[in-house]
Amino acid sequence: MESLLIKQAEELSDEIINEVIKRLRSDESYMALVRKRTEIQLQYSFVMSVVEGDESIFPSAEEYLAWLEVKQTFDETELMERLAIYCQGHADCYAYLKKIGAF
Repeated sequence: MESLLIKQAEELSDEIINEVIKRLRSDESYMALVRKRTEIQLQYSFVMSVVEGDESIFPSAEEYLAWLEVKQTFDETELMERLAIYCQGHADCYAYLKKIGAF
């Protein structure tokens, strides 16, 4: 049962993240950061190569595979953190509504 709930929360989290990103794209300060990041990546090709994981920039295949593993685990932990924050927000909201007698 718990894994089904976790799966549903993950799916809902993906939808919410997509909606939040859509909303952020209308925020000028967010878009300024996106433009700044893009400009840096275009100005410094090495940065773009790192971001894209260009295998040729790594001294060896072993180091490239290590980078891929670190990137994958970073992405997975970041997703887990976002899901935990989302779930904590729900728990906090429920506790607050209960505290003020909303139900």
